[in-house]
Amino acid sequence: MTRLGLSGIARREWVLLAASMLVSTALVVAFVVLRRHQPLAGDAPEYDLEGRFIAQGHWFWTTTPYGIAHASAWKAPAYPAWVGVAYAILGDHAVRVELLQALLTPATVGLTWWLARRLFGLPAALAAAWIVALWPLVWQWNGLLYSEALAVPLGLLILALGIVSPPSPRRAAGIGVLLGITLLLRPSSVFLIAGLAAAWIAVAGLRRGALMTGVTIVLAALVVAPWTIRNAHVLGGFVPISIQDAAAYGTFNDDAAHDPIYPYAWRPAPSDVRPVFSHPRSDITFYHDLQRLAVDYINAHPVSVLKAFFWNGLSRLWDVRRPARALVETRFEGRSHDLTAIGLGMYYVLLVGALAGLWRWRRRRQILWASIALTLAAGIVFTSDSGTRYRAPLQPLVAILACGAIPRLTRSAPAPPTGLSELREGAVEGSARA
Repeated sequence: MTRLGLSGIARREWVLLAASMLVSTALVVAFVVLRRHQPLAGDAPEYDLEGRFIAQGHWFWTTTPYGIAHASAWKAPAYPAWVGVAYAILGDHAVRVELLQALLTPATVGLTWWLARRLFGLPAALAAAWIVALWPLVWQWNGLLYSEALAVPLGLLILALGIVSPPSPRRAAGIGVLLGITLLLRPSSVFLIAGLAAAWIAVAGLRRGALMTGVTIVLAALVVAPWTIRNAHVLGGFVPISIQDAAAYGTFNDDAAHDPIYPYAWRPAPSDVRPVFSHPRSDITFYHDLQRLAVDYINAHPVSVLKAFFWNGLSRLWDVRRPARALVETRFEGRSHDLTAIGLGMYYVLLVGALAGLWRWRRRRQILWASIALTLAAGIVFTSDSGTRYRAPLQPLVAILACGAIPRLTRSAPAPPTGLSELREGAVEGSARA
């Protein structure tokens, strides 16, 4: 228990943590029940479709994009498998899966508490847990048919295991397996590697940190490899995880580049792509054609990458834009407009707090460099498509860092369990300032 940071917890603390979990679960259940008649939107219809096929015994089939049923790799496999197995057991109704996902809400709250406690102590941990429990931008995904319902707690578990303690071969291998599973759920989670690498290099030095990062990458690749081999056999070509890897076509085109209101915002069917969608072709040909269109546009307009990074990797990902522009996304994704507005209001306050917390604990190098690396890597990964939703795995970290900015909550902050003197000095200095 001591190694996990779970020692010395009073009964009152357990009660408060359990209460936050119950409240968050109740919010998700109420959200699902109140919106049970709302039509599926965004990615949810595809997950529903693939889930129905799986429940009928046709694993990873779809009718997308031409209306012809076939085995495919349109989506990463883990979440359709989750939906399909749930449909097979509970019946093919999205609301039942959403209610099932409500039971996973405590995992996100509990992992937030655990990571915050290991970084900043018990008061900050309880505060972060309650913020995440009440924050619609976190719990709302559990009430929707979206992969974020599973990806957020998995990503948080990876960070909790990776950015606090020094790396070891066993830890790096275990995190690699978790990362591989997360990539099969949400391929964009690849940005987590940057945070792990930065934290490990900060606490263990360049050589050992890079070596342990390599172990994690190798194990993650081994987890993903069987699916990649399956794709080569079924599709007849190399598709690492999903056809959605070719989604850059929706951002790198003239329609997106010249949009005066939403520049470089992703769109499903820009004018230069319509011939690809109108004439049926194999999945692998479809995949390569979309990739070629994006690459050709970038080769002709190299500066478009920098512009897309600004608009998607910065402005949309971190909502450095008018709130009204962020709220436009809710209709397409099936989120609640009002709850998202409340969540954005909380986010702007917490973002300022997170920046203050990062500055306050800047001597804790693994926190500082992991946060910077995660921010930069996420911006790069989401250059081709972004929005409030894509920040979901990082929202709990924002709440944790914001709580770390409050001296009253961090007076008992523990020294990092690294054994490195400079990191301990940073923690002591931060506590003294408190």
